[in-house]
Amino acid sequence: MGQLLIRNVPDETIATFKQKAELNGRSLEQELRELLERNQPFTPAERVALSRSFRARHDGIQSSLTLDEIREGLE
Repeated sequence: MGQLLIRNVPDETIATFKQKAELNGRSLEQELRELLERNQPFTPAERVALSRSFRARHDGIQSSLTLDEIREGLE
């Protein structure tokens, strides 16, 4: 598993998450891990933005298959 180091987090933010962790019976580390996990999935809007970004970066790339060949492979 990876590790993160986040710098320049305001002291008030850290204190708030420490309090939340205590209320939830968790360590600060576990509370932040839970926060990251809850916010992991892409929203529909983020998926569209990601798709548009990918398309913009790869605009000049042509598929080696025609649309008919792709459709035929899906049948």
